[in-house]
Amino acid sequence: MIRLEDIQKIGKHASEPGYSIEFSDGRSVHITKRRTIIALLILLKEGEATESDIAQGNTKINEIREILGPKLPSSYVQDYYGDANKPFSELWNEEGFSFIDNLKGERRGRSQKYVLNPADHEKLFGKIRKAYRKAPAASVVAEMSVKYGRTCNLCGSTLVDRKGLKKADFSKDRRREVFDHRVPVEKGGDSGESNYQALCFYCNKSKWQVCNICEEEQCDGCALAYPETSKVVKPTGEDIEDRMSAREVE
Repeated sequence: MIRLEDIQKIGKHASEPGYSIEFSDGRSVHITKRRTIIALLILLKEGEATESDIAQGNTKINEIREILGPKLPSSYVQDYYGDANKPFSELWNEEGFSFIDNLKGERRGRSQKYVLNPADHEKLFGKIRKAYRKAPAASVVAEMSVKYGRTCNLCGSTLVDRKGLKKADFSKDRRREVFDHRVPVEKGGDSGESNYQALCFYCNKSKWQVCNICEEEQCDGCALAYPETSKVVKPTGEDIEDRMSAREVE
């Protein structure tokens, strides 16, 4: 079993993309995404966690800061996370720590519960395949903005770049433009232009929540990946035509 008090340093990884959590015994844990660092630290401290532990109004992040002090660079952690489930789900998906139990159907309050058993701490140090995510090039972003008419490919909301949003804008998550991997990287999706679609932040988050529990091997025929050809969410069988923009469904 490892403890937060055993951490010596958290910083950039010496040879791989991402970060390294170094322990007093000389071993280290490789993390590729900055926002997953705090999720793992809370799981190491508490054994279990939900998004409420890092959402607005939480106390856990300051507790972690107090324990680690300067070992945890201030720029590596936010005061809270708006999309607070993502850092935990990405530990399982993109970081490859599939031994972290996401206890499907088990919740604390209304939030998904994640558990890291002390017996699995040693697995954090193993060689684990990471799912590296690549943002689209600026030229691809420009082409997609034209292709989708600055609208969400699922719900049809008019999109603007994050920098173009104002603090008081209504329903900002429905307006913020993001570029989604149709087939998730975790399921083998690449970062080629054909695997991107423009979505609003809300639909992207909703898609992620379903993809996180999906056990289907292929994304073909799923409305979340290919809304041009389907109106059914493949893993749940739900027809979402009433929440989709008007489009030709082949």
